[in-house]
Amino acid sequence: MQLTVHCLIKNEENFIFYAIKSVVDFVDKIIIFDTGSTDKTVAIVKSLVNQYPHKIIFEEKGDCNKSQHTLLRQEMIEKTKTEWFMVLDGDEIWTKRGMEEALRSIHESPAVECLIAPFYLLVGDVFHRHYKAGAIEMLGKKDFFYPRFFKMVKGIHWHGDYDQDMVFNQHNTVFFNQHNTLILQSKFWHASHLQRSAIDNVFSSGGLRSEKSINTYFLIGRKIQEPVPEVFEDKKLSFINSFVYFWLWIMKKILKKIR
Repeated sequence: MQLTVHCLIKNEENFIFYAIKSVVDFVDKIIIFDTGSTDKTVAIVKSLVNQYPHKIIFEEKGDCNKSQHTLLRQEMIEKTKTEWFMVLDGDEIWTKRGMEEALRSIHESPAVECLIAPFYLLVGDVFHRHYKAGAIEMLGKKDFFYPRFFKMVKGIHWHGDYDQDMVFNQHNTVFFNQHNTLILQSKFWHASHLQRSAIDNVFSSGGLRSEKSINTYFLIGRKIQEPVPEVFEDKKLSFINSFVYFWLWIMKKILKKIR
């Protein structure tokens, strides 16, 4: 079984390196389309292309609207020559055990055509997770999870505009269902609440994005009770994120007293 990663990005300089490095050793190809980054994202991706010239395909597509965003995802499907593809956003970081579980599930479950992957929605830093509002409902379950692995069957395609887009089958119905889908156990790290770029619009120096609402800022989150992805095992990164969380914790205590 061969697997191609689809990665559509814009201004992801803080996490794109970790996202790609977390999966590159487990897949056969990675297709990356940039949609108009103005930070260091392109330079970081090009450095990865130099490191993996036979594995990473990179194209700069320029700015796109919501409809064009879906067309680019469809173009990735049309460029895919492998049996499966994986959707990876520029702020999604996988663990070794997560990728191994996904590949094992594909190999051992021939009837499965889609894998749904749970994730930690990070708050404050890579060590703490959001744990209340925002869960997603699919297949009768409600959790923090996304469909992330798809089998390349006849007629598979993307439909809908950005943020509402989804993979459909040849009958124009949602691709995943109770009969062809498996929900993984291992979680990936989802950094959409963190500052993804130096030019990102942030609510505080801690990196919480303003559009995610002040409620997230006050919740801070619970500590993740398992090791972070292997690509985060860097002393400098660990120190910075621990320092950021410490100050967010102090600010939370102060805000409680003055409210």
